[in-house]
Amino acid sequence: MNTSTEINLALREFSAGNKKGAYLKLKKIFKKNKEDEKLRFNIAVIEQSLNLNEEAKLNYKFLIKNSLNIKAMTNLYQIYIKEDNFIEALNLINKILENNNFQDTVKDKAFVLYKLNKFDESIKICKNFLLTNNDVFFMNIIGLNCFAKNEFDKAELIFKKALLIDKNNPILLNSLGRFYHERRDSKNAEKYLLKAFEIKRDSYEIINNLAGFYREEANYEKSIELYNKALIINPNNPAIINNLAKVYFDIDNLKLAKKYCLEALSLNKEDGNIQKILSLIYIRENNYKDGWPLFDGRLKLSDFAEKNNSLDKIRNKLVYNNRLGKNSKLLILREQGIGDEILYGTMYPDLLKYFKDVSIECDSRLKNIFKKSFPKYENSFVDLGMISQNEEALKKYDYVMYAGSLGRFYRNNINDFSNGCYLEVDSKIYKEINNDLKNLKEKFNVGISWKSFKNRYALEKSLILEDLNKIFNTKNCNFINLQYGNVEDEIKKFNSNNNKKLISIKNIDLFNDFDKLAALLKNLDLFISVSNSTAHLAGSLGVKTLLIKPKNHAIFHYWNQSSNKSPWYESIELINREDIFNKKDLVSKFLNY
Repeated sequence: MNTSTEINLALREFSAGNKKGAYLKLKKIFKKNKEDEKLRFNIAVIEQSLNLNEEAKLNYKFLIKNSLNIKAMTNLYQIYIKEDNFIEALNLINKILENNNFQDTVKDKAFVLYKLNKFDESIKICKNFLLTNNDVFFMNIIGLNCFAKNEFDKAELIFKKALLIDKNNPILLNSLGRFYHERRDSKNAEKYLLKAFEIKRDSYEIINNLAGFYREEANYEKSIELYNKALIINPNNPAIINNLAKVYFDIDNLKLAKKYCLEALSLNKEDGNIQKILSLIYIRENNYKDGWPLFDGRLKLSDFAEKNNSLDKIRNKLVYNNRLGKNSKLLILREQGIGDEILYGTMYPDLLKYFKDVSIECDSRLKNIFKKSFPKYENSFVDLGMISQNEEALKKYDYVMYAGSLGRFYRNNINDFSNGCYLEVDSKIYKEINNDLKNLKEKFNVGISWKSFKNRYALEKSLILEDLNKIFNTKNCNFINLQYGNVEDEIKKFNSNNNKKLISIKNIDLFNDFDKLAALLKNLDLFISVSNSTAHLAGSLGVKTLLIKPKNHAIFHYWNQSSNKSPWYESIELINREDIFNKKDLVSKFLNY
């Protein structure tokens, strides 16, 4: 039997379903025919179908180097896309498009540019193509870009317009499902994602998104089942493996969480999302020494860049593994929100004692409190953007660091944590608030905050006032509103319908005036709050606080503890949401009746 006949028989065997057997036969033939590029290509295709991607990549790379094989380039960049290696994928796509104008390759380029956050470039390619063709795939990519740019109405309109053209297109249904998931519309998210899955059950992307939806609905068992299905289809995808690690982390199975996270990291060592999740696992285990260096993975994430618009300007001055001398001129930037700023500010005393020349950009609402609390260093605190947005001012600094990265220097051991009480209130404002509270009946003063705003998990973290009915039934208490935002109508309705009295103190702007808010907190006997910025302020002032934790997937590392205490704030007691419904005398226990 000649070689050509042997190859054809093996390929027929592969088509008939005996893939592994056919592959072994072709490999045996190939050992004697290594110059046969057609055979090498067929073997690479089979390796790709068997998820032997490393072997397939080697063969494709050989063919590209040897003969600029376009089919090999195409298949190789498709592997890179599967592995989320979009930079390498784009390099190959651009090579192909130098001399060809394949529609599918142009489409893939638009998609890869979207994944690389080059939204305007991606949209331009799609619009140019749509001038002459009404292609729903290009419409879908425009919708994805608009969604990523927070142009939500435009994105929804484009997805729905495309569905009018092709109502059963699984890619469009998947995109619309993801859109509603991100917009926290659970009903529509599940509807469209399930419909996409019913039409295309072999799509790992759709299964991955459906699993992510169930994870954030706290249906962890269903989520794990679906992630495992996605991995059967695409077993070497680091993003899916990392997603599985996240769910095991959610259910406190740290052993499996770490196993999958390390596996994902071995496949993509530079992925910031994987690095961040592994860091959170280590921090949860109190292994801070290994956790903090990986925590800087967050700096690579698009959502971090979106919330920190100075990142590109200061990137070349960022501290990674640098050893910093006491005389280094250092700029500290706050993290993504005011709560994180207060939290990581617990390390400012260590920082200011060690370095001789430090500037700390801070939210204007905290500036007075920081200056009051650090009288020797009050000139160190400057307004947001004052230095990081000024190229000339930046030149004077040796290094720049985001406040969360200070943990690598000052919190390497559980014993390194302070009690978290480091802020001081203005004594004059404190007395004014104290006088105001004397007008109330002589009872315990209990502050209440039940909402979180402006973050991805705001809904999961928030409550409604009716959820706190058992707390409001506690005797001998004045319940005082400390909830920022437009909640006046909600309070009036609750008080009226439930014969309760949640008291609002006049002339205090709970969102903007942190000097008065801090003074009010300091006057309380107890503060009860969900996870929001006011809770951080209470902890930093040493106010006795009950913090109601959200579901596991929505909890941040500082509240994600094995006990009811966080090392960041000694005065805060962590309780589960179920406790406010089920535990008797929850409040009186902490008021020392």
